[in-house]
Amino acid sequence: MLLNTPGLCTVQHVEGKTLPAAKRTIARANCRVGKIRRAYSKSVTRGRVISPEPKPGTVLPKRGKVILVVSRGRRR
Repeated sequence: MLLNTPGLCTVQHVEGKTLPAAKRTIARANCRVGKIRRAYSKSVTRGRVISPEPKPGTVLPKRGKVILVVSRGRRR
């Protein structure tokens, strides 16, 4: 849920979304995507968001940065 309070943004639920979709969702919440880390995941398709940090629902200062961890796919 987005907060309409000026100067605040809420991190959206972006787990499982593709990286471009997650970036757009975070941008719509008036936040910036910070560093993107990649990690292996057995349960998430390659190129999908594993987790956003801070966690969903965390209120950040306007234009606060959100770190995304993205799946690199299954390790072979």
